[in-house]
Amino acid sequence: MNICGVEEIRSAEKKALSGDPGGYGLMLRAGRAAAEIIREVYPRVRRTVVLCGGGNNGGDALVAASCLPGKVVVYAVKPLAELRGAAACAAKDLSENVEVCVCGTLSPDMFRPGDLVVDGLLGIGFSGGSLRGPVASFVRAANASGRPVVSLDVPSGLDGDTGLAADPAVRADLTVTFGAVKKGLLRGDGPALCGILRAVDIGLGRVSRDDRAVTFDEAAKLLPRPAADIHKNSRGSLLVAAGSREFAGAAALTAVAALRCGAGIVRLAAVRAENLPHAVIVREFPSEKGVLPPAVWREIAPWIRSSGALAAGPGWGSAEPGLLAGVFDFPGPVVLDADGLNLAARAPQLWRSRKDMVITPHPGEAARLAAAFGVSACGRSELARTLAEKTGAVVLLKGKFTVVASPDGREKIVLSGSPALATAGSGDVLTGIIGALLAAKVSPFDAAVLGASLHGRAGELAGRGAIADDLPLILRDILRDM
Repeated sequence: MNICGVEEIRSAEKKALSGDPGGYGLMLRAGRAAAEIIREVYPRVRRTVVLCGGGNNGGDALVAASCLPGKVVVYAVKPLAELRGAAACAAKDLSENVEVCVCGTLSPDMFRPGDLVVDGLLGIGFSGGSLRGPVASFVRAANASGRPVVSLDVPSGLDGDTGLAADPAVRADLTVTFGAVKKGLLRGDGPALCGILRAVDIGLGRVSRDDRAVTFDEAAKLLPRPAADIHKNSRGSLLVAAGSREFAGAAALTAVAALRCGAGIVRLAAVRAENLPHAVIVREFPSEKGVLPPAVWREIAPWIRSSGALAAGPGWGSAEPGLLAGVFDFPGPVVLDADGLNLAARAPQLWRSRKDMVITPHPGEAARLAAAFGVSACGRSELARTLAEKTGAVVLLKGKFTVVASPDGREKIVLSGSPALATAGSGDVLTGIIGALLAAKVSPFDAAVLGASLHGRAGELAGRGAIADDLPLILRDILRDM
């Protein structure tokens, strides 16, 4: 998916208008796609409240209103008869079942329990400044309503280029953006305001040269299709070296996620194995210090020879540097995470460049690696690219809009993700997912992109109240539907 500025998207829309006078066809595709995603993400809604602005964003919202099931009410900042262009067409075609109320002001008590709010007030036409009048009142009421909010294209009050937000600006739980990912969604206040981000193709074609953004549907194409005569060995064998006495759960989460993601065989070397499926092959290495000893690699030499990939690092705790040294001797691809990365930051002299390695730091771990390897970078993309150059590994920098960078210069920004992933053990699940993909002979860069996308979509579906233990089962459902 392209990443573009406001003028680029306007230029692309202008070209598309040659076969779509007035742009109503584009508006229909945008509104219908938004309604489809809203129905998918929020299947149990008592009432949908659509906030309709006076421009094309309001028209997108009216198209969506006609496509949404159940009770739908439109609060509009101006009479629909005053809309112009494609938005006027959307108003004319609005379903008779949709109630319309023109309001000069809106208050939070106009929303009910079970409502879903759709923000169609301002789109990419907003270019900074403050909001006034009815629009400002609508935004404040939506933010104070306590109801989930879906923004169309960009949250109202967010500059689509700079990512700077007005006061007030909509705080969305989900944003459905059209045609391309607007730069402002990825920078400044954008990541904090847009919530879950879904980007939909409305037929604009190539909007810009920047194609770094990856939607879930694009990433899903990287998933290998199993042959009809596949067996457990050809499906992929993963070795997991994880956990400690204190963090035994990290080992379990990694191993279970790998099995759920399709690994044919998962072998686990851990200090203590708990709450594991019977399918996991386990060897325990209890130690006085409660961490895996460096001698573990010698003890599991037969496993190393029969495993296609290694997932290492989660839950290692205060392991000795020698444990890290053994990772670089593994003959196949490796994903290294968590305490394995912290150990590398403390002992960078042990590092050996490997093109078949994926490292998955969160921002704190990335900062420690940057200090250890002499990297000075401020932005997330720059940091991921520079770490990839320094380490020779594919870098997956976790966080809102995960960045995947390769030593050969490739870079992708993964759009999938959710605040539900901000929970202990979530990263261990990601390690298991990537490990399974590496074992299935997916390339390290593609495994990182696909793994982050699967992990992100699992977080989107998990929602509030989910814990890391829930993610592997959700992952199973995602893969089944794929």
